[in-house]
Amino acid sequence: MRFLTRSVACAIIAAGALLAATSEAQVVPAIKGGGSQINVLGFYTLMNPDGSAGLNYPPGTTFSSSKKDQAAKWNMLSGGVGADFRLGRFIFGQPALAVRYTLSSSNTAKETTYLFGPELHYEFGKLRPYGDFYIGPGDITWGGNGFKDNSIVYDFGGGLDYHLNHLVNIRLADFQYQLWNLGTHTYPANFLPGVPEVSFPTKLRPYTLNFGLTFRVW
Repeated sequence: MRFLTRSVACAIIAAGALLAATSEAQVVPAIKGGGSQINVLGFYTLMNPDGSAGLNYPPGTTFSSSKKDQAAKWNMLSGGVGADFRLGRFIFGQPALAVRYTLSSSNTAKETTYLFGPELHYEFGKLRPYGDFYIGPGDITWGGNGFKDNSIVYDFGGGLDYHLNHLVNIRLADFQYQLWNLGTHTYPANFLPGVPEVSFPTKLRPYTLNFGLTFRVW
């Protein structure tokens, strides 16, 4: 509960910082002018779900080579949607508040995240780089036995858009690195064939590479 409270507090602080930037917008010179906008996002994801974290059994536990290979695989069946509200363009860039939903599914695990947080965008001709920080709940279902767990997820990343026209940007690349803390994770008996129930701290460090399109709707 304390961990969740701190996570929510971080999100509130981030939102407050952006609101403060909005209130000062009238006295901060604009780079190229332009008002607020709302964009929606659809993307395809290559994801490494960090399934190897689930192999952190006590020393001496034996894993098959196929199990290890599955845990290390990049997931090719992922994607998501999102939206952002961008403020005007200022000296320090264009701040935004964004939400994202991502679903990743493979033989190793299925991971879903529901994230919210600030972004900061820039313009260099047709190129639009940005950085971001998100926070929100994540769920994981381990493949094979359906064992489920969840965590508050911290997500750090950024990317590069290509400004195609007034309504459409091509998301050339977007990289996100996530921090999951599942606490003391109890794996049931036969999670691996013949292995008894065991408990140990489990942390996930998934990362994603995303490609997609953004559409301005306002």
